[in-house]
This record gives sequence, C-alpha cells and structure tokens, in this order.
Amino acid sequence: MTLDHSIRPELLQPEAAEAAGCGCEDHALLTKDLAAALDERTIRYVLETRPAFEELRQAVGQLAGMLVLAAAGAKSVTQDHPLFATARETLARAADGIRAARPSPRAAHHHHHLLNAIETLDIALKRASADMHLHNLQRERIEPVLAPLQAAYRHLAWAAKALPGFEIVSFDQACCAPRQPALPH
Repeated sequence: MTLDHSIRPELLQPEAAEAAGCGCEDHALLTKDLAAALDERTIRYVLETRPAFEELRQAVGQLAGMLVLAAAGAKSVTQDHPLFATARETLARAADGIRAARPSPRAAHHHHHLLNAIETLDIALKRASADMHLHNLQRERIEPVLAPLQAAYRHLAWAAKALPGFEIVSFDQACCAPRQPALPH
C-alpha cells in the first residue's frame, strides 16, 4: 500500500485532536459565545445540511460494518462488495450537499468538521479499495483504514456538538452500557 502524502496529518492524529478538544483554535468561542441564539441563516443551514449529515453518518457506519465483517472472517466481504460502492455513493451525495451549503458565521465551526469528516472518510474508503484483501484481516491491515474512519467519526461527533439538530449514537447511554449515572451530552 502506498501512502498519500497530500493528506493533512492533523486529520489522522487522534491523540493530538483529542487533547485539543476538537482541534479548533477557537473552540470555546465557536461553541459557547455564539450559542446564545440561532439566526435565520443558521437555521436554514441546519435544515439544508441535516440530510447530508445523516448520509455521511450512514457511510461511516457502512464502512465500519464491512470492517467488522471482514475482521470476523466473513468470506463474502471483498473489495467488490456492493456495500463499498454504496458507501462511496452515499459519501459523494453527502459531500455534494455539504459543499453546496453556505454556513453562517455561527455554523462555520460545524461546517469545518463536516468537511473534515468528508475528507477522512474518503481517505478510509480509498484505502479500503486500494489495498485491502478483506478475508481474515490482521490488525496491521485494518489500521490504515480504521484510523481515518475513526477520525471521520470524531469529526461527526464534534459537528453534532456544535449545532442543535445533529445527533450521533452515544454508546455511553445505550442499554448495554455499564450501569452508571446518565451523563449529559
């Protein structure tokens, strides 16, 4: 497998991004000071990008599901599996919708994370189709796909926190999570 050195390394460094919250320089300003009210332009942006956000979330789930099946040794999982094509098509539709959106100043932080989610998911899909022979995957073969996939999911989670109306599954609140007091989102 060859690495694409045009990839921005900060997109794929989870420890650096986690330490900085979402990795944005003005995260506190972007998420707190502007949170007081949603103007008409921001509401229009939310309504316009929510379907694309859902498609992007779906594409992340499709690729993650294929990796789980491959890691479990499913013989039907190949690079030509229809779900990979579906994930690429879903990503393309989501990317078109998100790139066409014109974020308000209040939505700029959210939009930034959606664009980064698109970029990292695209990297994961390209790596999956370029070098993965998906039968009985070893960890070293999964990692090049898993790292950008995890980065895409993190960007979706940060985007979900930046504006109302965008949700992702919170496994710490799931019925199968260890019994502990509920945590605020």
